[in-house]
Amino acid sequence: MVNRPPTTTLIIVGNSPGEVAGWAVPVAAEARRLASVGGWSIETVLCLPPCQFASGQESAAAEAAGVFDRIMNPRATLLLALGLPGWTPAGTPVVLHVGGDFWFSRRLARRWGGHAFAFVERAHISRAQRGFERIFVPTTSLRERLIGLGVPDHKIEVAGDPLQDAVLADGAPAEARGADDARPKVALLAGSRDSVFSAVFPFWVETAAALRARVPEARLLAVVSPFVSPSVKRTLLSRHQASLDAAGVEIRHGGRSSIRSADLALTIPGTNTLELALMRVPTLVVLPFSLAPQIPVEGVIEWLTRVPRLGLALKLALARRHISRRPYLALPNMRAKRLIMPELVGDVTPEQVADEGARLIRDRAARLKLAEALEAIPVEPGASRRILAAIAPGGAAIAPGGAGA
Repeated sequence: MVNRPPTTTLIIVGNSPGEVAGWAVPVAAEARRLASVGGWSIETVLCLPPCQFASGQESAAAEAAGVFDRIMNPRATLLLALGLPGWTPAGTPVVLHVGGDFWFSRRLARRWGGHAFAFVERAHISRAQRGFERIFVPTTSLRERLIGLGVPDHKIEVAGDPLQDAVLADGAPAEARGADDARPKVALLAGSRDSVFSAVFPFWVETAAALRARVPEARLLAVVSPFVSPSVKRTLLSRHQASLDAAGVEIRHGGRSSIRSADLALTIPGTNTLELALMRVPTLVVLPFSLAPQIPVEGVIEWLTRVPRLGLALKLALARRHISRRPYLALPNMRAKRLIMPELVGDVTPEQVADEGARLIRDRAARLKLAEALEAIPVEPGASRRILAAIAPGGAAIAPGGAGA
């Protein structure tokens, strides 16, 4: 009889486009690779907690990635966290928090007597740190900030950002150009959540028309995120088809190949700004105040802003206050602590965006300078491997013979 190695269970908790595609997927992929190379067995599980930042397409996107053995939807995750009957992992699981309310990750680990770890890109874990054995962060500056907030230094490890693994592992080559196609290429990104996409896409349609008038030779590509629901895609594209055709806008559905080869990208703040920086794509980040209310916010305030009539005015006021108090909105600028990715924020119109976009399209030297500035964000792959390696020595079972063996 053949002795089969025990199965390790890795449970990753998070629910939003950036958390799933940028963190959960590369960590799960690396765990499966390590298991394959090491000749041991692993079960990778994604738990999607209820989250106002989710698009609703995370489960489908995670399934398409092909790196999870099991995906628990928000309802199933909530029931498990509440202690109700449901799925039970084999052995002692490892829970890795990458997003959502910390309560879910801590509760799941406690329910099954597992080990809880977390990857965070902000300092909001400082009040919840007691529930985690170790906290992984992308930068030294965040580590220092957490220490200043009272988190024990031995619990914090600078691992880098798994998003880098996701971007670099994407084997999609840059979209090919014909030998005679020297036209500048502009990619317009409208967000990955239905509410945000529904608000931003019409703004980009107007921007595209204004850009076409200023730079007739440009190729304009609207890149639609795979996290936008099919029904919203169909509705928005159908509604604006005539304007898109008139402006000569080409539609691309998901993938990074169209973005990699862009001479300029126009986008809103979000995880994609960091992806664009890693791909060294010159980018203009745009956030008109009129669109800010569509962006979800943390905690109970998000639910207050959904109150009819009162909610919109409250959210707009909060958005203006929040934006005015922050020096930068793009993640690369936050990490570099200086403006390496230009931002247009405030009472911005499509015509103003088109003016700045046209200036950058015509000025190749300026775009090269922007691309060079993005090198302030170093390309440092391997964060997923470092996180998994750090988990294993603590007896947390990301290897045979650990606590979950």
